[in-house]
Amino acid sequence: MIPPLPPEQNDALANTPADELRNLQFLNELPNSGAAYAISKRANQLRVQAESVNWGDRGARLNSVSPGIIITPLALEEMSGPGAAGYQSMIQNSAAHRAGTADELATVSALLLGDDGAFITGADLLIDGGVVAAIRAGRITLGGDLG
Repeated sequence: MIPPLPPEQNDALANTPADELRNLQFLNELPNSGAAYAISKRANQLRVQAESVNWGDRGARLNSVSPGIIITPLALEEMSGPGAAGYQSMIQNSAAHRAGTADELATVSALLLGDDGAFITGADLLIDGGVVAAIRAGRITLGGDLG
């Protein structure tokens, strides 16, 4: 989670060719890897929105998915490492009070790819069990390298 960016930075994230993003001065001034992760998520959302118009002209839909903590071998490893307390706090303080499953993520992806999702384009679906909502509500405080 990052605060709103100035319009010119949003525009740069949305429209700068991928191989030129590293030349954007404001990206070179990020304080830590958590901030880099957060701004990369924002860039994905903005780029999907911007490109959905171009892909729509070709008859295609373009969306992205932002999953939260999904139970995978990597998540299980991370949840038993040094950041375990942070992950547990996010899960316990989220609206769902649990991590997601790969099947739940697949179901949402199938919606986006199938006929039932034909009117969804230029969107980023946040599938995190309410973690971001809990952060915004002040129930979760990110610290250290997470944000």
